[in-house]
Amino acid sequence: MIVDTFIGLHELDFSSFFSRKDKKKTEAAPAVIEAVKPKSKEQAIAAIHNSPLTEQTFEHTLVKEDIVVTEFESSFAPGIEDAAMLYANGRTDEAVNLLKMFIHRSPEEESLWLMLFDLYQVSRQQQEFEQLAMEYAIKHEKSPPVWVSGDTAKVANNNGKNNKTLVSDGQLFSLKGRLDQHMADRIQLLQEAASKGAIQLDLSGITEITADGCTLLQAALVKLQKQQSRLQIASGALVGLLQQYVANADTSAPEHWLLLLQLYQLQGKQTEFEDLAIAFAIHFELSPPSWEAPAEVVQVVSAAAEPELPADQIESDVFKMCGTITSASGAVFEQFKQFTRHHAEIEIDMSAVDRVEFASVGLFMDALMALIPSGKRVTITGANMMVYVLLIVMGVDQMAPIMPRK
Repeated sequence: MIVDTFIGLHELDFSSFFSRKDKKKTEAAPAVIEAVKPKSKEQAIAAIHNSPLTEQTFEHTLVKEDIVVTEFESSFAPGIEDAAMLYANGRTDEAVNLLKMFIHRSPEEESLWLMLFDLYQVSRQQQEFEQLAMEYAIKHEKSPPVWVSGDTAKVANNNGKNNKTLVSDGQLFSLKGRLDQHMADRIQLLQEAASKGAIQLDLSGITEITADGCTLLQAALVKLQKQQSRLQIASGALVGLLQQYVANADTSAPEHWLLLLQLYQLQGKQTEFEDLAIAFAIHFELSPPSWEAPAEVVQVVSAAAEPELPADQIESDVFKMCGTITSASGAVFEQFKQFTRHHAEIEIDMSAVDRVEFASVGLFMDALMALIPSGKRVTITGANMMVYVLLIVMGVDQMAPIMPRK
């Protein structure tokens, strides 16, 4: 649990902000300590992120004007929390090496082995998994976990319920304002995210376009089409803007036409594509791109419309999250917010989530805290070991029970 007040006079490690409900208490004498100005939640999280973790934590209890500091011992084996935090920040190799080091030091600590098995599984390192399984069987003299193939993994965590699940439609990316070379970093993030899962791309906020910006976005969309990315797109406003540029043939550039051609192609509009391609060849005396039917025509959506949940999904109490949860996953939590309107008890199924970014934990906290006044109850199920430890460390378990993947 992240406390809101930083304590002076004594130098404290930031890892002390992590609390446990099942820890052994160590007595500590009350001390009258002057509190300083509280920091925001974002500042507190940043402080924790930038400081090394230790195995000791504290939580505080206010007694009048005094602060009683009570220390607790971590419920996780040494190395577990650090590995989870490394993985949450995308440093998978470092997490693996850290676990290997602690296994070498404490080979009898089975939880370290199980976490490394889980880490190999979610990062799809089958050869390393099988080698570890041999070592585990020799050391612990019992059967090791079994590698779960991609197809089997999708149903391995079926809890026996007949409820259907709501699958999120992917991360939301919005491009707004002037489309130029300054959007290069944002467009690069879009491509990286699309390689891991579905994307909702909102282009309705683009109000001005440049040749350089059109080239960047067109190249990204071509790549998304070739890798057969799952894509929903709100492009009506941008298509209209590009059509205005194209209509003014004397001032438009080839890049405007090429971006419009790519949008037509993604949306499966072959007639519009071919008409524009002929006009492009005549006007610029250049060969236009050839029509390549997309493997999956993108779904065109309205930027302002909020999707309605089908009746069968409203009847379910399971909200399924998939892929990597990042700070750009706001759309997933907006869908969760809509989903909770129909249920008093909700299960968040995280069996298809491979990683939760450290920076996105605040989205979980905000979403769960918003439900507290209404008395709605949430249970988180199916989390892999890295996600489970991260959510425990950050105090999410104090808002919703967390049941790890078996």
